[in-house]
Amino acid sequence: MSHEWLTAFWAKHIGMPASWPFVLGVVTSIIVLGELTYRFVFSALHRFSQRTQTQLDDLLVRRMRLPARVLHLFIAFHAFLALRGIENEVVRTAVSIVELLLVAYLIIEALETFVLHYWLGERKGIEVPEVVRHLLLLVVYTVVVLSIVGSVTGINVIPVLATSTVVTVVLGLALQDTLGNLFAGLALHVEKPFGPGDWILVDGLEGQVVSMGWRSTHLRTFSWDVVVVPNSIIAKARLQNFYAPDKVCARNVEFLVRLDASPEVVERVARQACESRAEIRKEPAPKVWLVGMTPLFQRYVVKIWIDDFGRHDDIESDLLKALFRGCQTEGIALREGAVPALSAEAGSTAIVPAVRPR
Repeated sequence: MSHEWLTAFWAKHIGMPASWPFVLGVVTSIIVLGELTYRFVFSALHRFSQRTQTQLDDLLVRRMRLPARVLHLFIAFHAFLALRGIENEVVRTAVSIVELLLVAYLIIEALETFVLHYWLGERKGIEVPEVVRHLLLLVVYTVVVLSIVGSVTGINVIPVLATSTVVTVVLGLALQDTLGNLFAGLALHVEKPFGPGDWILVDGLEGQVVSMGWRSTHLRTFSWDVVVVPNSIIAKARLQNFYAPDKVCARNVEFLVRLDASPEVVERVARQACESRAEIRKEPAPKVWLVGMTPLFQRYVVKIWIDDFGRHDDIESDLLKALFRGCQTEGIALREGAVPALSAEAGSTAIVPAVRPR
């Protein structure tokens, strides 16, 4: 260890133990040099933090200031023990362990900040869930602490590691569902198929993303209820994002008219109804199709594009009102007892099966 070669050096060239004035001079020099190094390093880190978008000053600089000061004080104390020839094994071992732990803490904190917060968070836009970060740090710190204590004291830490492995396996089996949601949440954060504020359709449920956690995602439905969906279900289910690649989405509005109505007149009424609504986009232009005929009625589908899926209920209601007024003006009778059915699509994704309004 460091005190051994230092003690041998002073014993050979100066003599042990060193005089008090000399020891105090060396200790004072170490403290002053450590303070100057501390100020230089943390001044550079502070300037770097001001050029980034992350709060590196809070995440790294402030957390490392106190351990860095304590470290150079322990180094000075270590030098004092070596120069005075103090052979107390307990004190020397404790000082060595504390020094190594402080060095390990500074290195781990620096790596965590630069890798997780700066490189992944700021550069790559990947937000690591807090629970994942805490579990990762717990494993790293456990391995580092056991390794340092084992190397300094000579204690065999293999049985401790074996015991911790067994405990980890037991906890993993007990928390299988929770861990499945956790890793599914991590995958969702990495791939980012949706974000807060997006309207999505997942597992037959339409809702706006309120928040994305490590275990579940919270959706607010059109009835303003908040539904909590486990991330493992989202990862397995078919997902449709109405806000990807942009907020423009297509809607299909279906209506029925009597069999004796002229298709050309019905199509003209439908196009006029679309043109009368400012919320319906002119590009792409609305489309009207005659999609079915029976001995009693004709079935038409009007496809429109709108700018915001969140307002589709209001827009479709206004369109149906315009269709009703246009059919009345042209003398077109709507199918008696027919209930319009609505369906939705976004981009090139599949159409949701039509449902009757509640």
